Order: sequence, then structure tokens, then C-alpha cells
Amino acid sequence: MKLRNRMIAGMIAGAALVSGGAFAAVNANEIHLALTSLRLALAKIGVANAMLSNPQPPSSNAEAHLAAPNQLTSEEISGIVVSKGGVINVYLTPVTGAPNGIIQLVPTIVTDKQGRKGVEYSCSSPNIPDIAAAAPDCTYHPAQ
Repeated sequence: MKLRNRMIAGMIAGAALVSGGAFAAVNANEIHLALTSLRLALAKIGVANAMLSNPQPPSSNAEAHLAAPNQLTSEEISGIVVSKGGVINVYLTPVTGAPNGIIQLVPTIVTDKQGRKGVEYSCSSPNIPDIAAAAPDCTYHPAQ
């Protein structure tokens, strides 16, 4: 594991893919690094900002003011794509043990006790059955 990845994982630890071939044993450390990457944190911030300032959630990277998917990569991530409803799709690389694996973050606007609005994300995967082993807050929901 690269020192850079360890540093990013430590600094961004709170920052909370086309089907097929993601049924190998997952590498929990590499998936954790993907979910705590600076690139994913920036995508979550971009989607949240767009949702809180516009009546419609973003449906693309451009609408979330993000770089193109192929520019949002790392050793663990082959791309990050914002789709309809502000859903963030994180496409994983083979190093994660889930080649072609997809992790989806679905945003929801929430209001706290003081009336301030924010965005929370639920995490799931349509093609990594043992995703909870690597990311306990993530659930497996097979693609329909």
C-alpha cells in the first residue's frame, strides 16, 4: 500500500460500476481506501452543493461541477460518475479484489434539529455480494 494512500485514508476517513466479475474476495483495505479517497470526498461535496442550491439534483459530473469520470481515478478507482438523482457510482479497479465492482452512493437531503439542511449518503453495491465485509455501512442490492 502506498504511503500516499495511507495518508489520504487517515485524513479523509470520515468522507463517506457495470455488472459482472465482482464476485472475487474483496480486498477490504483497498475498498476502504476507495471509499475514503479525496476524489470521492470531492464528488460527495459537489453533489451535496448542487442539491442544496438547485431544485433538481445533478445528473452528471458537469452538473455537480466535477471533472470527467476518467479524471477522477486512483489505484483503487477507475472512475466516479454522477448520474440521475445525484447518485454517485464508484467504479473499482482489480486491486480492490472486485474488478468491475460498483459502489453506489445515493444522496438524501436531511434537516437537523436546528433546521439546517445537509446531505447524507446511503451506500450499496449491485455486484459485490460481500461488500459489507469491506464497508460495514454498505449493503448488497443485486442489479435487477
